[in-house]
Amino acid sequence: MGEGYVEVGVVGTIETAEALADFLFTEGALGLVTEDRSDGSAVILIRASFPRTLSVERIVARLADYQRELEALGLAGGDGHIEVRTIPSEDWGRSWKQHFRPLVIGRRLVIAPLWEAGPFPEDQLVVRIDPGMSFGTGHHATTRMCLEALEAFLDQWRGDPGPRVLDVGTGTGILAMAADALGAERVVAVDTDPEACAGAMKNLVLNHTRDCVQVLHGGVEALRPGTRFDLVVANLDSRSLRPLFNALKVLLAPHGRLVASGILLEEEETLSGAARAAGLRSIARQSDGEWLCLTLTPEAGDNRSAPPPGS
Repeated sequence: MGEGYVEVGVVGTIETAEALADFLFTEGALGLVTEDRSDGSAVILIRASFPRTLSVERIVARLADYQRELEALGLAGGDGHIEVRTIPSEDWGRSWKQHFRPLVIGRRLVIAPLWEAGPFPEDQLVVRIDPGMSFGTGHHATTRMCLEALEAFLDQWRGDPGPRVLDVGTGTGILAMAADALGAERVVAVDTDPEACAGAMKNLVLNHTRDCVQVLHGGVEALRPGTRFDLVVANLDSRSLRPLFNALKVLLAPHGRLVASGILLEEEETLSGAARAAGLRSIARQSDGEWLCLTLTPEAGDNRSAPPPGS
């Protein structure tokens, strides 16, 4: 990634900007910024960054098809032009400093860039992020819903010590750090991207995170056999989630919870079927725009008669 990244720029409108942004994240965008055009027109410029290892030509072709689909639905589009350029890594960081602002999520969490001095309310927990090249600042619906579900789970936890939490596909480490700030006893974060792991470790240092957070390079196979978690958070995409359900169920404590995000609403039936086939049932559902977040639990743990988490 030291050679930089590829930026894909597209023009949208108020009607299409969110759909285009979600599409670009689904295609693997590492980060995304939106800005109004300087000419005063009612259009929005969307710029998404992709790793150079992806086939940007394929992404551009699919984006052009998606623009035509939006137009066919009667949604006002931009001018249809798609711009591609290569940007050095150091310029990517400057772009984030211009567009990444503090974000309040749930009741107690504030996600803030490392360069934001505050002040912040004393009753809120501040998680600082240096986004680097990894996904996860809390601004995208999938991450926001995970953070909200994470906070709700920790709020309901009864007993001492706190729960054991696994963050699958940690990216910047935002979910792992939020779990730590909210009182988890132990947090393990895994990611198959070594640069994401390195970035997550840097963010842990920025937040003076307790020693209870561990970052591992790899997938769930990197975990010690027999390890169990009270909460597993997997903010991935449907293609990655579907084959993981069996392995994630094995990692859950008897009355554990799995928060699965990164799911498009149109994929709900397919993903829910795969979860049921793995012995998981849905106990909560949250949506934001085109995105869905499911909270699942093992079929064997009937939570209608089960004690509250941590009791």
